[in-house]
Amino acid sequence: MHNMPYGTRRLAKNNEKAKDIKSVGNYILEDTIGEGTYGKVKLATHKLTRQKVAIKIIPKIHAENLTREIHHHRYLHHPNIISLFEVIPTENKIYMVLEYCEGGELYDFLVNRKRLKENLARKMFGQLCRAVKYCHDRRVVHRDLKLENILLDAHKNIKLGDFGFTREYESKKLLETICGSTGYSAPEMLTGKKYSGLEIDVWSLGVILYTLLCGSLPFDDDDENEMKLKIMKGEYEMGEFLSDGNDIYLLF
Repeated sequence: MHNMPYGTRRLAKNNEKAKDIKSVGNYILEDTIGEGTYGKVKLATHKLTRQKVAIKIIPKIHAENLTREIHHHRYLHHPNIISLFEVIPTENKIYMVLEYCEGGELYDFLVNRKRLKENLARKMFGQLCRAVKYCHDRRVVHRDLKLENILLDAHKNIKLGDFGFTREYESKKLLETICGSTGYSAPEMLTGKKYSGLEIDVWSLGVILYTLLCGSLPFDDDDENEMKLKIMKGEYEMGEFLSDGNDIYLLF
């Protein structure tokens, strides 16, 4: 994590008032590489080390929504989880300095290839499972596992990100918030039942594995209500691309 002297923080605050902000802290801001729920993501370069990073820029009015995400992300250090290097608060915005994953989203990677060969899917899914297990071992559940929240580095290694719905879980205290994307949601979440959190992530992992191998969501439907019914009934078709003996049907 890069430590910034007070003078640098003051400079970041002053620069923010300009119409076209060129830098924040020790970072030179470059092109916009993504748009999120609360703000945009820009590519940036550290002025001294020349390291490329991704900076998520969020208006400070959304600070309350970021508190838990930042709290959890700060303490998650794993090869398959996007690193959060530092957080720079200014007068009007919060800048989250993140590891830059030049391979982009796993979603786009899959769209370009339609589906993955089993060896590559096995490698990527294994890395994702290790990242999720790391979180679970620390009593943290992600609750929004989906292709769009999984990035790739230059060597096509998995990098799990977006911890906006992350929560700590306790064995005797169940969660009840409905969150995440419908296509990846577990039946108990859709029916409003309380849940521990672990099973929600495991279900989403199964959806991701199916999608990597078959090129489509197992419970896909243009009508969201129909999609929910399929999920709750467990109605899906085995992909014709799966090899004999593949036990993916055991996931649902």
